[in-house]
Amino acid sequence: MKNPSRQAVAWALALPALLLLVVFFFYPLLRIAGLSVGFPKLLLADYATVFNPVNRMIAVRTFSIAGIITLVTLLLAYPMAAFLCQAHSMARKLAMLCVVIPFLTSFLVRSYAWVVLLGDEGAINSALRWLGLIADPLELLYNRFGMSVGMVHIMLPLLVLPIYASMRGIDPMQWKATQALGGGALRSFLTVYLPQTYAGIRSGCTLVFILSLGFYITPAMLGSSRDLMLGNLIAANVETATHYGLSAAIAFVLLAGTVLVFAAVRRREPRPQPGALARLFMHTLGLERVAVALSRRRWRCSAGRVRRGGGRFKARWLLVLFGVLMCLYLLLPSMIVVVASFNGQDSLAFPPQQWSLRWYRFLLSDEQWALAGGLSLKIALASTALTMLLGTLASYGIARLRGTRAGRVIYGAALAPMVVPSVVTALGAFAVLSDMGLFGTMVGVVIMHTCLSIPLVTVLMVAAFSSFDERLEMAAQSLGASRWRTFRRVVVPLVASSLLSSLLMAFLHSFDEVVLTSFIAGTRMMTVPLKMWENIRNQVDPAIAALSSLLILIPFVVLALQGLPGRRRPRSNPPGGLPV
Repeated sequence: MKNPSRQAVAWALALPALLLLVVFFFYPLLRIAGLSVGFPKLLLADYATVFNPVNRMIAVRTFSIAGIITLVTLLLAYPMAAFLCQAHSMARKLAMLCVVIPFLTSFLVRSYAWVVLLGDEGAINSALRWLGLIADPLELLYNRFGMSVGMVHIMLPLLVLPIYASMRGIDPMQWKATQALGGGALRSFLTVYLPQTYAGIRSGCTLVFILSLGFYITPAMLGSSRDLMLGNLIAANVETATHYGLSAAIAFVLLAGTVLVFAAVRRREPRPQPGALARLFMHTLGLERVAVALSRRRWRCSAGRVRRGGGRFKARWLLVLFGVLMCLYLLLPSMIVVVASFNGQDSLAFPPQQWSLRWYRFLLSDEQWALAGGLSLKIALASTALTMLLGTLASYGIARLRGTRAGRVIYGAALAPMVVPSVVTALGAFAVLSDMGLFGTMVGVVIMHTCLSIPLVTVLMVAAFSSFDERLEMAAQSLGASRWRTFRRVVVPLVASSLLSSLLMAFLHSFDEVVLTSFIAGTRMMTVPLKMWENIRNQVDPAIAALSSLLILIPFVVLALQGLPGRRRPRSNPPGGLPV
């Protein structure tokens, strides 16, 4: 953008969102740093406590669990993305729904679903007893196994989608070219295919690792006390000991670790050398000689013979089987919860011994649930309106500043809330809102929900505005239209689909938010997720299953509003899935 007046307009559009983030997101992070050292003094006693042997062990455990969760999720997400690329049109739409529906479903509901599935009276133990394989229930819940299963289930869609997007951009003819030149399957995959998906792997793994560091609800719901993570430690100190200095020191250590990981990933961004990463990977593991030997042997064996293609046929069906299992893994917990919600007994059991709508009637008649639902709806609507206003204007300004340093800085600032563990943001917001007198108020909750929703809107709308041809605006203005009329009559209709997606994402994020809200809402405000979390901590309430079933309907409503899957879309490039 060379026109100074247009650049000034872009700055002016991005400024409100930037100011909001500076005051309610970046300043709280500085406030945490100040609290951790007792500012204006410089006390390091809390840091000495943070690094005592017990807390040091919890920190190591937190980072190791986040690493394991990221690795396991990657091992499941990569072949799942390959399955999506290889599937035919209708199968791909169904499989994509299996990924998108859990992605849009409340993570509190998904965690609760694993309580129903893995409990002593849950679906798995009931099935094993019915088959006569076990006499006593297996301990699948409240341990590291149950916690890992729930965390991987929540993270899987976040990693499948970016890897799938990177695979879609690969030309399938490249695979055929390597085969024609004598490259075996392993060698072609490591040197041609894998390097081109590295961007999706890197961005997805970074997001999964950082979010796993800040996990708080799922470990408390599915794990044991021996699996305490830093997020749980921060919350416990705030709720029970009210030792904010120690909580701030722990949060600052967690934030520093996150920043270091993020900086390391950015620094190791691959250079434009095709196959360099794969060659390093193969050389390190000694796979290069193996791949070359297999390629040579395969070439000699196939010389002078007609290839039957039996290996490709088996690999394809193995990939299909894996994709079906992953779809079941993603959807089965929600399906079990829906069935369990029709239980007519006082305790939760699967399958239900008495079928009834008892808990649905209870939810609709209970005054506390009605108040919580009304409050959640008000907060979500207000937050969504504010997010759409600020986020859309900022995205338009960022898109018009693209290619400039200022545009990159504002874009990075707008996305920053996405890469900071939520429990760290929550602690900082707790301190700053208390100073401003906004703690426990609806205004404070709406503002903080807006700060966390702006990155979601920015990602979608910057992409939409960047692909928009500016010459259309210039043409409209040259014909006499004002800037506002051009934006309203030309720009908005062309990005309407992205606007709708942004609006729905912002609403779902605010309606589902529980970690941040639990820190800043106080005792007078009770949203639906907070009441769910409170009831789950006290007992396995069957009414939660009925409420979860209602919340599971929200993704279907969202997809219906977006016109999926029957909506006609522009034809895209042919998929470049993993050829097998």
